[in-house]
Amino acid sequence: MAKTVIVKLTDDIDGGDADETVRFALEDRTYEIDLSAANAALFRDLLKPYIDKGRAGGGRSRSPRPSNLAVEKTLYSQLRDDEKTRFRAWANMATARRISDARVKSWVEAGRP
Repeated sequence: MAKTVIVKLTDDIDGGDADETVRFALEDRTYEIDLSAANAALFRDLLKPYIDKGRAGGGRSRSPRPSNLAVEKTLYSQLRDDEKTRFRAWANMATARRISDARVKSWVEAGRP
């Protein structure tokens, strides 16, 4: 039996469909954010003056995360397995890789249906 898995990215800013994952770093921390094409362009435009005046520092290589750094827990990661299943059904996010805290807060405020 064939199985097709569709990964749908959700824009972390406005909750709409995302087109890409944008990676960036600031003060020795790396971040990823899923954005629509319009929000990604806006993000890049906002950073452009700083990038134009800044110096490249270290290229594009990724260094491993030091083991002594605490990993920030998201609201979703703190849910029980049965709550995660109910949340994904409620939010229609069966295959989303990253789920924003704002989305989980909305579910909690709705009474955790």
